[in-house]
Amino acid sequence: MAYGGYSYTDLKYKPDPKNDFVVLFWTKSQMNIEKTAEALAAESSVGSWTRLRTMNNVVWEKYRARVFWIGKVSAKSGFIKIAYPIEHFDVKNLSQFQASVLGNVFGLKELEELYVFDISIPKNYQKRFKGAALGLGGIRKLVGTEKTKRPHMGTIVKPKVGLTPKEWANVAYKSYLGGLDLVKDDENLVDQKFCKWKERLNEVVNAIEKAEGETGQHHIYSSSITDKQSRMIERVDYLNEMGLNKKVIVMLDIYILGLSTVEEILEITRKYKFAIHGHRAGFAAANRGSFGVNFQVYEKFYRLLGIDQLHVGTGVGKMEGSPLAIKRLHELAENFSLKEKLYFGSLEMEFEKNIKPILSIASGGVDAGKVDAIIALHGKNTNIQAGAGVHGHSGGTVKGAISMKQAVEAVMKGVAAPEYAKTHPELSQALKIWGYSDPKEIYKEIEYERKNYKKMTLEALKKGRAGVIF
Repeated sequence: MAYGGYSYTDLKYKPDPKNDFVVLFWTKSQMNIEKTAEALAAESSVGSWTRLRTMNNVVWEKYRARVFWIGKVSAKSGFIKIAYPIEHFDVKNLSQFQASVLGNVFGLKELEELYVFDISIPKNYQKRFKGAALGLGGIRKLVGTEKTKRPHMGTIVKPKVGLTPKEWANVAYKSYLGGLDLVKDDENLVDQKFCKWKERLNEVVNAIEKAEGETGQHHIYSSSITDKQSRMIERVDYLNEMGLNKKVIVMLDIYILGLSTVEEILEITRKYKFAIHGHRAGFAAANRGSFGVNFQVYEKFYRLLGIDQLHVGTGVGKMEGSPLAIKRLHELAENFSLKEKLYFGSLEMEFEKNIKPILSIASGGVDAGKVDAIIALHGKNTNIQAGAGVHGHSGGTVKGAISMKQAVEAVMKGVAAPEYAKTHPELSQALKIWGYSDPKEIYKEIEYERKNYKKMTLEALKKGRAGVIF
């Protein structure tokens, strides 16, 4: 069924994993699904709403998109896979890719729903990117856990805003004293008058040096520099002048900044050998409605660009995201090869070997009682961050930090948190306050998926977006 005078459907086409992008759309429209598929392919590649006198055979054969699969749910809704040739896109320019595939198509008036679930990025495009400078292995080396392989532990200083630099650093110091590896700014703290960035940084560095003398651990500060580009560059330059790449990880609100700005800053941080902590604040605004782009798409972009550790959700905390869907996001951070799983809206893809695994961050509504469940989902290659779950402990910040450390110790010893809590009062008190998330429920879900993945795929094809696990 042609759109604008041309047909973009080729159900016999087999995408080339080295040279073709594949995009998985979900759509519901006023048009039938076949015509919607044609419209999406046309508007995101070489066509328009009517026949073009300027079209030629070279353009048509070499640059057009191809609809090669339609998972019809109803006459006007379904899943669509569209392949795009690598030649269609600018060299090493994710912004141009976004404008092409994630751009005007969302404005087509006939659409009632349009959701991009996933994108498989071809190997020859991936080769144009450097990936993370440190990645999972480098972050472990920085913190000193490359031998123990234990999960990292972190906190966010609370309250989010309002503390002076000295007050903020004192909370950080107490967190380090309790055994946490990392303390970070919250996403809405950068350089306000009550807590100037440079003053806070200097106070926290002093707190780290003091704490390290008492704990024997290596502690890290994740410092938010999010701002206009010139100010971010000034801050990275200052961090470099101070020689802080072993103590400070640069934190960016990556979704808000946009891919091109993030890429520019990464060029500088890579040169100075700073790790990057990626916060995804703002993403849910485009992820939870009838129109949007799933986070796994952006996670792939961030891994290509070189984020070292990335917020992906918890599966058990206060933020949206079901356990199995969050497990998939962790796999995107850690694995090189990913199987297609339609019930997650996920495509098959393999990362190039130069695109290093990165460290997932589980953060949002976390406390010591959720550690067992988080590790059941993420495994041990993760950074577990508890903000209020540390500072809301009845014994204060130090005891709250100790409770998190004890929960991780229990996992490493193969002991459930409630059992370990019998001889560890800080953990015991945390469980009394916030309860315990039993990982048995997580393991049940994981096992159900393992046994029923074919059934779950059929369910997604039957129900459409409502059958996809978020």
